[in-house]
Amino acid sequence: MPLYRECPSCRALLTEDQLTTSEGLCPYCDARVGAHGEFASPDAAPDTRRRRPLVPLSAPATLSGKLATALFLLFEQFALIAGLMLLIKLPSNIGIELIADQNPNRVDPVEILRLKILVDLFFGPIYMAGIVTLLANRMSGLPTTFREAAQAGLHNWASLFAARIVSGFFILCGVILFIIPGIILAIRYSLIDEAVVLEGATVADSRARSSALTAGKELKIFLAGLVSFFLIAAFFELTRDLAGQAGLFDDPLTRAAFDSLVDVFAIFYSIVLFLYYWEARTERESAGLLLTASKEVQNYEL
Repeated sequence: MPLYRECPSCRALLTEDQLTTSEGLCPYCDARVGAHGEFASPDAAPDTRRRRPLVPLSAPATLSGKLATALFLLFEQFALIAGLMLLIKLPSNIGIELIADQNPNRVDPVEILRLKILVDLFFGPIYMAGIVTLLANRMSGLPTTFREAAQAGLHNWASLFAARIVSGFFILCGVILFIIPGIILAIRYSLIDEAVVLEGATVADSRARSSALTAGKELKIFLAGLVSFFLIAAFFELTRDLAGQAGLFDDPLTRAAFDSLVDVFAIFYSIVLFLYYWEARTERESAGLLLTASKEVQNYEL
């Protein structure tokens, strides 16, 4: 009997005790693990949530391939990704724009940015955990409903929020001491979301797990960040010019809608990071299979 079982949906590693307590359902994404009758009662209603499977995807080896795959995933899953993000982004952006619009004095754009960062700090883990679960399912060829993604987001909010706070503190210290250490730490901790949501890493272990996943890929992730930043900035400038020509910035509600749309497309970089995680995970699994095969050959020779 293996020590852990892997969830076919979110790929989390689960113990037998966890599965027994939850009657065979993954505690992170609520997907069924193993045969239906292994943990649940045979008289229970059948699990019909797994719909027509999709074609599994793999993470390309090149940066251009990852960028193209990230764009494909963004547009293919746009409805779910936008739904998860707009559920939080749109109300918060509307509130911020209305507050700024009612202020008789001109509001400093830095203050608006600070408010948006604060909102994303608290509520960002909800939609990000849902998106990570959605992407993991899609790469495995499994569809995801909005409810499943939202449940994963709510379930992982506390642990992901805490892990982000701690890692952000270390990154900030690195920036204060000298900018370069802050950048290095930001790259090493860039896969904390995936480590917490998909692998169940604790707050204490998440930084080490992310560092292990990014080992040997730091420069590639840095270059991917630069390219993604320029692509997102180009999209922002293009859409801002078009919205300005159409007079959409005259109303706070249309400004909030524009900001929310840009936020949805900015998730592109997070998808690129996820592909680096998926690549590292695939490499780790391949290395484990090779090690197992090598041990079997040695045992056979003995």
